[in-house]
Amino acid sequence: MIRLLGMVGCLALGLALLAPLSASASVGTTPTAVLRPASPDVVPARKLVQRAMEDRILELTNVERAANGCRALKFSKKLRKAARRHTVAMAVAGVMSHQLPGEAKFSTRISRAGYRGWTLVAENIARGFSSAESVMTAWMNSPSHRKNILNCRLRDLGVGVVLQDDQLWWTQDFGVR
Repeated sequence: MIRLLGMVGCLALGLALLAPLSASASVGTTPTAVLRPASPDVVPARKLVQRAMEDRILELTNVERAANGCRALKFSKKLRKAARRHTVAMAVAGVMSHQLPGEAKFSTRISRAGYRGWTLVAENIARGFSSAESVMTAWMNSPSHRKNILNCRLRDLGVGVVLQDDQLWWTQDFGVR
């Protein structure tokens, strides 16, 4: 089962939130009340954690861009959709690649996710880093990944983060229209 995650510094919290509570669980006291969401429309904790971690990558990317004279990237829901789908596919396959067997190349995946009319797209991927800060450090220390992050022509970013078998998988999809 793949668990989608987010939120830097809260990986342990995220994992705890992903684990279901059971009525038989005990920590030495008997609960007197059960807290339930006020509305069935409440976003699951795993989604909140995932979004927070993805948002943190966008923040860290924009810090690097600002320090190097580039304008901030804007969040793109369509690029996030492409990034999440690819991140899930990599995690399921257990293979880190910009193009998995039988999968379209990343530019086609980005268009299929609804990000159309682009003039330039780029992608960074990673796995095994336990925080947004650690994966950003690795990307910034890699010339090809750094080049994507600091490409001032790019304007939009979508990030996907997935937890599979206690390992985080990461994708950044960049674009400009």
